Amino acid sequence: MDTEKSYPPEQGYPPQQGYPPQQGYPPQQGYPPQQGYPPQQGYPPATAQYNPTAPTQTVIVRQTQSTQPNDYLAFAIFVTICCCLPLGIVAIVQATNVRSRFAAGDVAGAQQASQSAKCWSIAGLVTGIVLEVIGVIIIIIYVVFIVSVATSVADGLDGFDYYK
Repeated sequence: MDTEKSYPPEQGYPPQQGYPPQQGYPPQQGYPPQQGYPPQQGYPPATAQYNPTAPTQTVIVRQTQSTQPNDYLAFAIFVTICCCLPLGIVAIVQATNVRSRFAAGDVAGAQQASQSAKCWSIAGLVTGIVLEVIGVIIIIIYVVFIVSVATSVADGLDGFDYYK
């Protein structure tokens, strides 16, 4: 069944005629008042009231804030990258607590967080150095052992005749 359905031609909008050219607007008259509302009257003139009183003074007393304690953030980042990742992350968290507590006005808390950041950074540095030293010692022992085994195997093969 190869029959194509034929649809009736689409009916569009009839062609639109343009608007006639405008010759100009007639002068407008005032609009008549709306039905149901009384005509609006102007507002009465504003009257200014002046109170001749002496100005009051406001005194703001600010407590002298001490300087922000050292946050040891650079030290904590160095420890995180070069020495010990877990302890360095804890040190970074404590270092950021220094700034947030000081900004909130908690100077004692900022000093405590500063000391904590310093302690965690030192602990991470020492842990990293100790682990590096242990790693170097293990590598030296491993190399010495491999060289000694290779030497003893080579000494045992000296009497071996390859051409027999």
